[in-house]
Amino acid sequence: MTDDPTLPLAPLDKAFATIRQQVPRTVRDGARVHVAHVTDIVDGQGLIVSPREGLTVGLFRVDGTYYAVKNVCPHNGAPLCRGSIHATHEPGETRELNPGFAGRILRCPWHGWEFDIVTGKALYDATSRVATYPVDVDDKGQVFVTV
Repeated sequence: MTDDPTLPLAPLDKAFATIRQQVPRTVRDGARVHVAHVTDIVDGQGLIVSPREGLTVGLFRVDGTYYAVKNVCPHNGAPLCRGSIHATHEPGETRELNPGFAGRILRCPWHGWEFDIVTGKALYDATSRVATYPVDVDDKGQVFVTV
């Protein structure tokens, strides 16, 4: 990792820069479907729901905000949302550990590919991602996903 703005970013640095610049998707044409109540979703764990036939998504709460991630790893079709949630290490100097994104990295249970829960962005390159869906919560704590 370098602080020199004249040098090009290494691929991993570029991937992390892309994650920092992304925002969750907020617009999607489709149906708004009730899938859970806020009390069903535990910090640090995913809740897998099926908002429509043939589609399962994981619901997650990160820093008090709710997110939905498609339950299919784009690499090899694994049930992604059954993976672990943790932080990751950002690129840095040799022998330097830079933990980041605590509680918002979803690791595929089959091959360890990592995705940002908030944006769906893959950590291993600047262009890959998993599908995400807008989530909203009403004043009664009912959780809705738009699919």
